[in-house]
Amino acid sequence: MVRGIDIASQGMIPLMEKQDQIANNLANMNTTGYKASGLFLKTYQKYLENDQQQPDAVGSITADAVNIDYSEGPMAQTGSPLDLTIKGSGFFTVMTEDGPEYTRNGNFSLDPQGQIVTSDGSKVLGKDGFLKVDPRYPVAVNENGEVVQQGQVRGMLRISDFQKPYAMTRCGESRFKPVDETATEQTSTGYVVKEGYLETSNVSAVRNMVEMISSYRNFEADQKAVQAQDQTLEMAVTQVGKLS
Repeated sequence: MVRGIDIASQGMIPLMEKQDQIANNLANMNTTGYKASGLFLKTYQKYLENDQQQPDAVGSITADAVNIDYSEGPMAQTGSPLDLTIKGSGFFTVMTEDGPEYTRNGNFSLDPQGQIVTSDGSKVLGKDGFLKVDPRYPVAVNENGEVVQQGQVRGMLRISDFQKPYAMTRCGESRFKPVDETATEQTSTGYVVKEGYLETSNVSAVRNMVEMISSYRNFEADQKAVQAQDQTLEMAVTQVGKLS
């Protein structure tokens, strides 16, 4: 009986983790460049050591990994020359206090010194270092990622890529870092930079709401199983063997 309570309660743990991921996705539906995440959970069979021990299998059930969906989100037109979107594979490269980080959020602007920066002030990297222009004059970015001012190329965006499937971890601000710090950064090929557009979140509200309802119902079923077995156990303790 106690084993049944344990198994049912263990099934609730990954469902709670899944609800957390879904809630985070829905909270970031309007976050530029955000990539949806989900949980990967292997079958309970992996926790069974062999056929003889299956009836007494023990061990906690947790999610094996958080997977990130790197598919492109829809484009939203803004008209701002420093709102940029990458069509194709790759990331903008940003220098932060923790080193280079990578993002699909191209919501950039100029700081007072004329350097291209993100919304939190981190500097955007070009192929030859930081990108700097004269803040007094208009700036344009062409499809190759070249930063053009007064007819002259002032630098080129550093569009970075990594071996697929990506093994990245979130850094906040819709930015990522490779899980393996020794991973080799590659120069992206086959991309196009679109000026005056931003890549919006790739979160599907309908899909996430359906998954939220499904996981909630599964959690509720496990919860009822725990309650039923607890009531049966209580009756066994208080009623069985009771003298009339």
